[in-house]
Amino acid sequence: MTDKPPSERPPSERPPSERPDIWRSVSEEKWRDWRWQMGHRLTTVDDLRKAFPLNGNESEELSRCLDRFRMAIPPYFASLIAREGIGGPLWKQAVVSSAELEERPALRLDPLNEEDDSPVHGLVHRYPDRVLMLLTDRCAMYCRHCTRRRFAGSREHDASRNQLDRYLAYLQRHPEVRDVILSGGDPLTQTDLKLNDFLTRLRAVPTVEIIRLGSRMPITLPYRITDELCRMLEQHHPIFMNIHVNHPDELTPEVKEACDRLTRAGIPLGSQTVLLKGINDDPITLKKLFQKLLTFRIKPYYLYHCDPAQGTAHFRTPISRGMELIEYLLGHTSGLAVPTYVVDAPHGAGKIPVMPNYILTTFPGGAVLRNFEGMLVRYVENGEVPQDVIPEGVTGVAALALGAQESLAPVGMPRELRRLREGPRPRESSRNRDKLEIPDLFCMEQE
Repeated sequence: MTDKPPSERPPSERPPSERPDIWRSVSEEKWRDWRWQMGHRLTTVDDLRKAFPLNGNESEELSRCLDRFRMAIPPYFASLIAREGIGGPLWKQAVVSSAELEERPALRLDPLNEEDDSPVHGLVHRYPDRVLMLLTDRCAMYCRHCTRRRFAGSREHDASRNQLDRYLAYLQRHPEVRDVILSGGDPLTQTDLKLNDFLTRLRAVPTVEIIRLGSRMPITLPYRITDELCRMLEQHHPIFMNIHVNHPDELTPEVKEACDRLTRAGIPLGSQTVLLKGINDDPITLKKLFQKLLTFRIKPYYLYHCDPAQGTAHFRTPISRGMELIEYLLGHTSGLAVPTYVVDAPHGAGKIPVMPNYILTTFPGGAVLRNFEGMLVRYVENGEVPQDVIPEGVTGVAALALGAQESLAPVGMPRELRRLREGPRPRESSRNRDKLEIPDLFCMEQE
């Protein structure tokens, strides 16, 4: 027996006492069976009441919401919610809310106009060399901010064989498509056999180079990531997987175990995070999330501005907030931990990067740039630049653009204070100075 607390033990050694009472007696083997989990998802108010203490008013509100929107929560994710508490970030992502009934003119059933870019029903061709294919409308969990809530969970059916034939026929007619994204719903809700069959047929299209899987199951139901699944996926490389993580509390030991299986199978992982008000719209949470993702060998890929889908008004933030958060991250953590902030624009305009502006102005042959500390520098692109007559007394950005100064730095920058604390470092020998060869950093002479 291990002396480690339950939260630090491998998932297979966790005690069932961590689960809500309704699942306390379920064997570990059954609990870790993803098919059992799918078959025991919480989908009704009565199901929720069995797992969580709800009062009468809450039950009535939830029932009204379920008349309009679908809900499903696997027991695994429900156990995380129980550990965190009702009303927390995980609850808000999984459980229907009366806020979803708020109507706003700009919120649409098809916020990205995917239907307009679907030459074949279920296939979206928006960018020149890639298409998105919807393999199923089923997810392990129906997220409350879902862009495709018009579709996800509507029937819980997979695409038919005839539908898949139409997808492949489209690829044959469009050899410019080299990158195929499989989505839904969640393609990993399909059986290994069914998914393997389609991947085999897809790989037989000679112009398809890259296959990407978009899945939230490694997060909402990590037991789906079995050794058998990974061995099957390995046969169809190169395969990439973009998963969807919104909060550090989702990154559990079970998720790490699932991600380790995928990366050992040679599948690179990226995270597509959605900026959600009241869940992750603060710098500390996002920084912790993105840094922790890297320890799971998941690259933070996109930070999405929440799409204007019906029922998501309460999750939406100003775009300016997203830019503030990226500004906080850049320079304050590894570039590996900073995703690209994008707005997936209405009317089918696609993903538009929206990042802080670090070019203050340009001049012939260069630009004035700003770094994360607020330091301004004159940057010359290609050797000499025309030298204007510099008016007397010119200061600020104009002085940099005209060449009167090379940089402007805020007083009290942390790295400047660090230099003062630590003193000057040893300098290279004067005989090495101005030479092209690089001096030995470990044997530099003192002047």
